[in-house]
Amino acid sequence: MAVLEINKLRSDIAAAGAKWVARDPGSTEPRATGWQPTPSALLRTAQANAARLKTTRLAAVFGGTAALPTVAADGGVAGGPAGGPGRPAAFDWRTKGVIGPVTDQERCGSCVSFATTGLVGAMAAIEHGGNSVALSQSDQHFNSSHGPNCGGWNNGDSLGQMQSRGVVGFEDETYAQGFDSPPQLDPSYPPSQDIWQARARTIANRPRKAYTIMDISSWGGDDRKTYLANVGPLVCGFTVYDDFQSYGGGVYSHVSGAVDGGHAVMVIGYDDNEQCWICRNSWGAGFGGPARADGTGAGFFKIKYGQCDIDGEDFFGAQGIIEPASLNWGGWWPIQGGIAASNTSVFGVSRSTDKLDIFSIGTDHGSYTAAWQPGDAHWGGWWRVQNGLVAPCTSITGVSRSADKLDIFGIGTDNKVYTAAWQPGDTTWGGWWSVANGLSVASNTSVFGVSRSANKLDIFAVGSDHGIYTAAWQPGDAHWGGWWRVQNGLAAPNTSITAVSRSADKLDIFAVGSDQHIYTAAWQPGDANWGGWWPIQGGIAAPGTSVFGVSRSADKLDVFCVGTDMQVYTAAWQPGFTSWRGWWAIGHFKAAPGTSVYAVSRTTDRLDIFAVGEDHGIYTASWQPSQTQWSAWSRILDGAVAPSTMVTAVVRSANHLDVFAVGTDGHVYTAAWQP
Repeated sequence: MAVLEINKLRSDIAAAGAKWVARDPGSTEPRATGWQPTPSALLRTAQANAARLKTTRLAAVFGGTAALPTVAADGGVAGGPAGGPGRPAAFDWRTKGVIGPVTDQERCGSCVSFATTGLVGAMAAIEHGGNSVALSQSDQHFNSSHGPNCGGWNNGDSLGQMQSRGVVGFEDETYAQGFDSPPQLDPSYPPSQDIWQARARTIANRPRKAYTIMDISSWGGDDRKTYLANVGPLVCGFTVYDDFQSYGGGVYSHVSGAVDGGHAVMVIGYDDNEQCWICRNSWGAGFGGPARADGTGAGFFKIKYGQCDIDGEDFFGAQGIIEPASLNWGGWWPIQGGIAASNTSVFGVSRSTDKLDIFSIGTDHGSYTAAWQPGDAHWGGWWRVQNGLVAPCTSITGVSRSADKLDIFGIGTDNKVYTAAWQPGDTTWGGWWSVANGLSVASNTSVFGVSRSANKLDIFAVGSDHGIYTAAWQPGDAHWGGWWRVQNGLAAPNTSITAVSRSADKLDIFAVGSDQHIYTAAWQPGDANWGGWWPIQGGIAAPGTSVFGVSRSADKLDVFCVGTDMQVYTAAWQPGFTSWRGWWAIGHFKAAPGTSVYAVSRTTDRLDIFAVGEDHGIYTASWQPSQTQWSAWSRILDGAVAPSTMVTAVVRSANHLDVFAVGTDGHVYTAAWQP
């Protein structure tokens, strides 16, 4: 990069009528560039993501929103009509306190990694609250697919690496740690370029330390301003000329000098009055001279719309920041060497305060249980429950119908429903008894049960005709009653019915219908039959997933599903509502195919949900009345879950959570959390 003669440059600026100030940079070290255009295939994917977001998650930003959003055909939240919403004439994210300090890439073409880590750090502050997170440019540029060199990169690939592998915090690998001490020149570059040689480093326990992103999008035209004013910063690339090194404030436009290369920066705002983008550079806080009243200098600059091909490629955005694995959870512990059959999940129950019992299908398709209570040094089990054999691709579920009494339910290899029971004083489980003359159950489904009041049991299953059926038992009954069909509802293949008792003796069930829409039915004492089958706000679920609900306090219901875009959605009902409200997307998280979201209420009106991510990691989000929105998703330790299985959870006492899953090695694992 050549340093232009300052008086000649000032004369050129005046002649061109440009609105920026030139300053003599003196003996400034050479400033590397390094931005390259994003490959067309990656750019098209990012553009398609932006188009989806405009009509789903960002519908309110880009065109209004319906009073009661619904899950659209692609699983997103349907908004109102398309169109450009109002936006301010100028906006700058520095006013929100989420833009981190100016950094310095020094003698390395790592501007793309500086821009993208800055973007993700700012989005972490926007989505999670707090200050911008300082992320490791060294880990991003040298340890990723880019490789240990100071060559250039593109915004699409850089963000893609954050999506697939994540990036650690700056404290885990500083920028200086990417080089020798002192830095050495890279012999593959001419000595005149003065480029440093970079090194790849191993970071201990890296998967637990990485921040990742869920959504990568790219934005063109005025959509960039709408996004900037409502969502977050963006990153872009532009052509650098010699005169840019002498920038000293104002709105830059090229007037003289040769091309020095492509450069990536973070776009933090815009100003239609001055017709410019507002950007944070990565050439240190000395770039542009001291801070000026117009917001330029000290590492920040403004550049006129259309200048230096800055509008030639879409600006990139990142949403859905997943923080590093939460170390607040204890675990990930294998439970007594238990190994589960393929395509089955582990379910648990708390039969009284702080006592846990879990149930799994073994590799021999037997039904097994393990237990833990305070004072135990480790889990007890696995014990086989009688000689029952369970059908492939189903799970055992359990209910505690009163203190310390347990009932479990499963599908036998003959596709009939079976149950077993245990209570204090029993030396072994009772059962395996066929329920109500043996309903024939659809393949790849499980039985779900609930205790609607002390010692009363209701169970629900999908019949071989895909109808929805229920059976019931209470003290005094010589045997189970049922099976009764619930209205004319039909369930989608490979889905199960789930149920909630929202207050004593009231029942609500949820299912994915044969049209993939989400339905509910309800019953309470005095009803001659079930009410329903009502669709819930047009919600549509992904194939092979089930809908789970929870009652967070008396008569309040919340349900959760995976939409057809694999994002997680929720809807809610409480007394006084004339209809369900929702579906609202929860963050930018995407679930693995064939998995469902599990929900619990750990105390009155508090909700925790658990899901398996696309990377098969275990993630959680939470909500309580003081929050205006759900907390951002976070990973639970570094556990990984077997394909086509789900994470389940138990509240063993107020605010104490235990989660259970089948790992990728087939073993059964648990983690725990408490205040």
